[in-house]
Amino acid sequence: MDAAALDGKRILLLEDDTDSRESMAMLLEMAGADVVQTPTAEEALAALQRIEFDAVVTDVAMPGRSGFWLVGQIRQLTSKPSVPVLAVTGHPFPRDGMLRAGFDDQMLKPVSPDLLYETLTQLIRRA
Repeated sequence: MDAAALDGKRILLLEDDTDSRESMAMLLEMAGADVVQTPTAEEALAALQRIEFDAVVTDVAMPGRSGFWLVGQIRQLTSKPSVPVLAVTGHPFPRDGMLRAGFDDQMLKPVSPDLLYETLTQLIRRA
């Protein structure tokens, strides 16, 4: 894995757990990404309406609005509905259901840094 594969890529990170969010942001920043962190789906949607992102990484199950809600809003309402959205979850949801919901891919927690880098790089390249 190229250590700078995500260099200069703007990533929106939605995670309600502060420790998990900060750890994942650190991993992405170590790969060169510019990370915008949000703890709620509403804040993530607001960021998406202000800033162009290369990809979104979102937790799925959260209090209040979920990652499912966010991906639905992205696909329907944003100016860039084709932005890649990676679901990161502790729940093993069926892959086909996640794809139908609008996610481009998913990975289970705890996240492997190499798999995170590789998956995001592939999603960004395909977008």
